[in-house]
Amino acid sequence: MIIDTHAHIYQDAIADKVISSIENFYGVKRVHDATLAALTASLDAGGFDKAVVLPIATKPDHIKLNDWYADLARQSDKIIPFGGIHPDNDPAELDRFPGLGLRGLKIQPNAQRVFPNDPRLLPMYRKAADLGLIVVFHAGDEESGFKGEFSQPEHFVPVLDAFPDLTIVLSHLGGFRTWDRLDLVLGYANVWYDTAHVPGNISDDEFAALINKIGVERVVFGSDYPFGDHAADRAVVERILGAEADLVLSRNPERLLGL
Repeated sequence: MIIDTHAHIYQDAIADKVISSIENFYGVKRVHDATLAALTASLDAGGFDKAVVLPIATKPDHIKLNDWYADLARQSDKIIPFGGIHPDNDPAELDRFPGLGLRGLKIQPNAQRVFPNDPRLLPMYRKAADLGLIVVFHAGDEESGFKGEFSQPEHFVPVLDAFPDLTIVLSHLGGFRTWDRLDLVLGYANVWYDTAHVPGNISDDEFAALINKIGVERVVFGSDYPFGDHAADRAVVERILGAEADLVLSRNPERLLGL
């Protein structure tokens, strides 16, 4: 299977409004609409079989959307849904995830205004590890040059040290445009690194060097849809990695997700 481990979509009625606010705040520009139909079309055009959909709970009441995200898997067999949780929510919300078919959760430190090692999050990490859930973090700065004060590499180190049994994905190859400190978050057997928003945004040589530094066996493909295109990003990965692209596009994501 060819798998995208990092995509974002929203309910049709609010998708345009949500993406417009993200564009205005972070300086990124959509490539596609952020709806299930548009995501499915992009996946098909790129030859992808599955996509992990990652919600971000920027307010405590956003957890009410977890049921909607879970239902995506019933609407399309291409979707692997994750859930959202806010630092002010009760960690018990995570107990619902396995029954809903939600495979993990996304923490966006900058959007949620929380450091990864905030005491409110620690019980959530413990529960996630116990339930076998995956935690995906936004790591690094933002496309606009906005400095991610909450998502610098050093802020993840206490979490990586404290939860060796928690499966973690550090997005954007360990930290978008903070790769000068990538060494801080390397060497952890439970940590993966996705390619979201990296192909095409740095040079081929820089991309290859980062993959080599991390180790291709720990890297999974992420599109950051709707801000990336599946066919275009896959082409970049295949051009740069050659035969090893199969690890990033297929075998590593299958291992990460237990497929």
